[in-house]
Amino acid sequence: MKKTLALALAAAVAIPLAALAQGASAQTAPASWATKEGRWDNWKEGSFPNSAAQYEALKAAAKGGVKHTKLDIPDWSGIWTSARRPGWGAPAYQNAPGTPIRQPANYKPGDPVSEVPVLTPAYQAKLEAELDRVSRGIEWDYLSYCLPAGFPRWYTEPFLREFITTPSQTWMTNEQQSETRRIYTDGRGHTPEDERYSLWEGDSIGFWDGDTLVIHTISLKQGEWNRSHPEYSDQTETVELVRKNKEGLIETRMTVYDPESLQKPWHVIYGSQPVTTPDLRINMWTCNENNNVVKTAEGVTQFVLPGEAGYKDPKTFANSPPPGAE
Repeated sequence: MKKTLALALAAAVAIPLAALAQGASAQTAPASWATKEGRWDNWKEGSFPNSAAQYEALKAAAKGGVKHTKLDIPDWSGIWTSARRPGWGAPAYQNAPGTPIRQPANYKPGDPVSEVPVLTPAYQAKLEAELDRVSRGIEWDYLSYCLPAGFPRWYTEPFLREFITTPSQTWMTNEQQSETRRIYTDGRGHTPEDERYSLWEGDSIGFWDGDTLVIHTISLKQGEWNRSHPEYSDQTETVELVRKNKEGLIETRMTVYDPESLQKPWHVIYGSQPVTTPDLRINMWTCNENNNVVKTAEGVTQFVLPGEAGYKDPKTFANSPPPGAE
């Protein structure tokens, strides 16, 4: 009898607490998110403690999203490359002390624009130290070791891209290092926490809000947004809204969360524009076979030229004997 009464009381308490939690979560989303266009136009609105809360709020506002079929899935086929518009992308930085150069003001009033990230003191100091080294000719990029750009840097690379949409997943491929992001839209959640580890492209799930793909990405490796730009930590998580806009560009409106590098969530826009060269295709490639870039003891990028010790001939690299072999 006492056990039954205790269970009943626990259930009675749990219901209002759950309702209160849902109500608090709902209050963080703006009223304009009641419509798909409101969620797109007011993507910067709302206040969320983390990326998961924002993603779940968007999903709830979209009533779980739509389940596209092969017949009505948005068509993003073709070959694309990085698109820049006034106000899009991460800001450029001057040399030390690392003051961001504001985005150009020649955009039309009302156009969406990226923000300047507000870095934590530790990451601002990292940026300033890096820019100081660059100003003295000491520059290195991990891509020079033929490593992937990784995500979110995926968006800043200027190479060819391809987007393959299906009802169960979307593939986003960058020509560089054949980097492919896989966004699962079949209803699965993220990899269980006890099985997660850092990945170059992270772990991405999503849903379709009409013609807009909403993506939540976690489990990323640390990296930098590009050369002479801020770094991001392995705590970075993102929420993306991706769609083909009225100009025919594939536009991404992204919110970046990183408690180590950012003082507050950062809103940034990236895009892709079509490439019209006939019969163009993306081929698998890696730079290992012709990479003749080395890092000196001073941390400077240096090229090994033909005839110098350590030079790798791209024509014979695949068939070269291992070091020390006859």
